[in-house]
Amino acid sequence: MIRHGYFANCKAVILVTLGFCHFSQMSYGQSNSDMSLAITQLISQPFYKSAHIGVSVRDISNDQSLVGINDEKLYIPASTLKLITNFAARELLGADYTFTTRITHDGFIDTDGILHGNIYIEGSGDPTLGSSRIPSVLSFRDLLSKIKNDIESFGIRQIKGAIIADHSFFDSYPISSSWQWNDLGNYYAAGAWGINIDENDYAIYFYRDGSIGSLTRLDHWEPFIPNLDIENEITIDSADADDQAYIYGGPFTYKKQIVGTIPQGKGLYKVKGALPDPPLFMAYRISKMLETYGAEHLSYKTQQHRDYNKETRILIANYTSPTIETIIKYANDRSINLFSEALLKSIGKVKRGKGSDDDGIAEVRNFLSRLGIDNRSIHMEDGCGLSTRNLMSPGFMTSFLRQVAAREEISKFTKLMPMAGYDGTVRSLLLNSPAKGSVWVKSGSMDKILTYAGYCKGISGRYVAFCIMLNASSGRNTKENRRELEKILEIIYRYS
Repeated sequence: MIRHGYFANCKAVILVTLGFCHFSQMSYGQSNSDMSLAITQLISQPFYKSAHIGVSVRDISNDQSLVGINDEKLYIPASTLKLITNFAARELLGADYTFTTRITHDGFIDTDGILHGNIYIEGSGDPTLGSSRIPSVLSFRDLLSKIKNDIESFGIRQIKGAIIADHSFFDSYPISSSWQWNDLGNYYAAGAWGINIDENDYAIYFYRDGSIGSLTRLDHWEPFIPNLDIENEITIDSADADDQAYIYGGPFTYKKQIVGTIPQGKGLYKVKGALPDPPLFMAYRISKMLETYGAEHLSYKTQQHRDYNKETRILIANYTSPTIETIIKYANDRSINLFSEALLKSIGKVKRGKGSDDDGIAEVRNFLSRLGIDNRSIHMEDGCGLSTRNLMSPGFMTSFLRQVAAREEISKFTKLMPMAGYDGTVRSLLLNSPAKGSVWVKSGSMDKILTYAGYCKGISGRYVAFCIMLNASSGRNTKENRRELEKILEIIYRYS
């Protein structure tokens, strides 16, 4: 039997519940409208008068576009492009994928421990090999010691042959053809080689205690690189000036010219450059190390062409990288171009048999198509965002971030990104904001360009994907651009 009083109470509860749902929908709808209005009003200010600005915000739960301001137009994404490369690599190669570098030989060892043949370093494109950045990775110095010990433990006491760095895993050209000339000698444009070592950089040290406008004195560079020749034209700027030093001279070029300015000050000032030929440098260092125990005048060289006898070489030792998830975390946190470039070429190698940018990009585009995202809204020239020919729309980025997060738990992706106010390149972002700790974001910056893309857990607890792209800014520097874009991030947090 149904009691009338009970039925009346149920009816009242239903009406209240429906009213609450309607109120919630209105609240979310109102907050979405308020978010878009607040951002529109903000970017109408004089700071944005001559700039190109695009903003997209998308609800993770239902793919609803909450803000779309110039979100279909194409912008230079800078390093936010790394999110596309890195998350695609996680899917296409697998979260547990690792790189393996092999030490092998192609000869025989006689009873005196003499190897009649060559020692090979067989690269797999590992971008972390010898890096001192990741705690679980052997530093370059420790790696060399380990290689020496492994060769000795294998019974080799002397080598009648050469040290050969086989970097044929990737194609012969380590950089994108559209990277700018003034970038190529600098550490961030080191490129991805079949053998990478200690992030492919070296340091040049200058005295800069003279008067403003005077020439600096080059003290030394380390590590020692055979045949390197540096012409110094660096002058001294005021103590509060930014580093404006640029090294000219691309891959395989040992004649370098360094120009620009560094800030005045006491002590040595460090400028980081890109190794001219990391595989050859690796072979050189191993040859010098092995000479210390009996292999005098040990020759060294590189090998880039395919060796059909490679499978007959005898394994001495393996060195395995961290998983892709660890590599992605560091690539996103510290914006390491090498890491993302190596991932892109590895996609091409694994999926198409060719370790090139073009093949990696083709597979990334196939992956994007499978996600149902329109490829016309992205143009990739590289994997890291260094090329100014890369183009992307903010709406494309948020659609991508939403699609990958919808396939798994969003926490699997936020943990691979730096948290604003705490980590990596965005540790100064939103530092004194209520949004600190609720925004996971990849930044991208170039001259007159600043971009942010990632995820935000709004004040209501709702997760959104966002992308802000500022090109042709009139801001004097990255700090000024950051202060303005922080205001947009705070609006997204407040109304999400």
